[in-house]
Amino acid sequence: MDSHAAAMYLLVQESETLAVNVELPEFIKTLADRAIAGGHGGDGYAAMIELFRKPSAVTA
Repeated sequence: MDSHAAAMYLLVQESETLAVNVELPEFIKTLADRAIAGGHGGDGYAAMIELFRKPSAVTA
């Protein structure tokens, strides 16, 4: 997740530069950050599956 999060950060930055909607890449980056905070920094995208099983602490 560590390397994926770094790539997602660059994707968000480049999308903003090009005036492309960043909602989806920001959402994926947020999930990656949560996975890393949960101790899954060395894991792959499959680590994010656990995040879908837990309710988010963020509410709209």
